[in-house]
Amino acid sequence: MYKLNMTDSEKLPFLKYISQGVKQIECRVATDYVKSFKIGGILKLESSRGNFVLCEVTHLNFYKDFEDMLKNEGFKNAVPFANSFDEALSIYKKFKGANRVAKLGCCAIGIKCLKIRFIE
Repeated sequence: MYKLNMTDSEKLPFLKYISQGVKQIECRVATDYVKSFKIGGILKLESSRGNFVLCEVTHLNFYKDFEDMLKNEGFKNAVPFANSFDEALSIYKKFKGANRVAKLGCCAIGIKCLKIRFIE
């Protein structure tokens, strides 16, 4: 099982949209760890509050930057609550470690929700 921490808040409700099947990709910096993922593997995305989703990895697509990724994957598949491409791109560029994409690139991880746990 692969594990990644997940930003999830009222303003950025990523886990909610994953659990509803609306958010279909999770984008990450293409680190060696992310490059080790395999299609069909199980990915646990967990928030700092203990909420999590277990997802099946459905595809792995690598890109030079977030802009290229959002154009090819569709910004609504990555950030369903964004009102525009530019808003989705801005959200990704603000994430911790986003500056590493210039050197390492990024990966669009296709996800299909299998199980959820929300602590209220």
